Amino acid sequence: MSNVELRMPAIAAALLVIAGCMAPSHVTPTAQPASVPTTAVPAGGREVIVQGGEGVEVLAEGMAALPSGGGTDIARDGAISDALRKAVEQAVGTFINSETKVENFQLLSDRIYSRSTGYVSSYRIVTEELVMAEGIDGARYRVVVRAKVKTDNLENDLVAIGILVKEQGRPRIMVVVKDVTAGLDALGADQMNQTMLETRIIDRFQSKGFPVVDAATVRENLAKEQLKKVLAGDQKAAAELGLRSGAEIIIAGTVEYSARRTQEPYLGEITDFYKTSVSARAINTETAEVLGASALYRDVPFSSDQSREQAGDSVAAELIGKILTGWKKHENVTVIAADNASFERVQKLAGEIRSKLRGVITVVTRDLVGTNATIEVLSETSSQEVRDGLVTRGLSVPFDVVGFAGNRVEIRFKE
Repeated sequence: MSNVELRMPAIAAALLVIAGCMAPSHVTPTAQPASVPTTAVPAGGREVIVQGGEGVEVLAEGMAALPSGGGTDIARDGAISDALRKAVEQAVGTFINSETKVENFQLLSDRIYSRSTGYVSSYRIVTEELVMAEGIDGARYRVVVRAKVKTDNLENDLVAIGILVKEQGRPRIMVVVKDVTAGLDALGADQMNQTMLETRIIDRFQSKGFPVVDAATVRENLAKEQLKKVLAGDQKAAAELGLRSGAEIIIAGTVEYSARRTQEPYLGEITDFYKTSVSARAINTETAEVLGASALYRDVPFSSDQSREQAGDSVAAELIGKILTGWKKHENVTVIAADNASFERVQKLAGEIRSKLRGVITVVTRDLVGTNATIEVLSETSSQEVRDGLVTRGLSVPFDVVGFAGNRVEIRFKE
């Protein structure tokens, strides 16, 4: 007998031991008697990369009915799809509240939930089982997945269909940009028309569902001295301008243009480069809070128009992103401007708002001058819900709501 033949039994035995230690990547669960669920089968922890692998991790459960003719694999695929859809639905819930989800259910189903795989970068099956049950439902396949959802892509689509903007009460935008290029009097009467850069920024905000205050309204409300203050960084002046113009957010900034000719050939020839430098801030006109800032430049060959377009697109995208980041925190500021106020009335109202209104994080009295007071309510709910709560929650401090706009509520205390 050869050495090879002598070694064959030992090799075969070793292979059997190795095979016994290795678990298959997926084992179809064995059906159990009616109404008795099977034991969950671990999926081995293997991550399925859909695209990229990055994202926020979410745990979700999915179910699918077993076809009458069998087909456990079909039911398993359906359960995984259901779980991924629910993972995306959970991610949507981090951006918008339940009322908005109910109101926009059909839109979300058509545009978001139906494309769940477009938002899931990877997933891992934690457990899976075939659950047998009596009655009309029959057998069902159940999986639990740990999925990574790309919230940036999801956020962009929610903005594109206007749901995130609507969630915040569709705040109106006003754009004011001053040209500070040397040699130009950008504040002169002939320069008051909106620049190409302003128009580009406006277009980008409108494309995301933000309503924009029209140019005629802006020009009517712009005083030369006030505009200087706004563009010099005076947040209070910006807030006052926005309020008078009917805008909840004002984009204020400066732009400077320059051109240069290359000393060395570019793409085979001496070329002119056009540079657009932009610095801008987004300011909440109710609170004078800076929601975001952007400072950038775009240096482009051949075309000054293309330089302006790229700069406008980039600064708008950055500001929109920062505004949305603030919204995602689910922290909203409602400003209550109170007339006929006193220290006792203000303190009592602040205490009752904390204890009786849903979602209130804190209440701060910003000022009390004479009989006028400013109260800020930081909440996880919208300003509309805060306003409704002031009227419906049975507060014992007597007052009338005399006006409101955006995040601002005006009240007058009763005697």
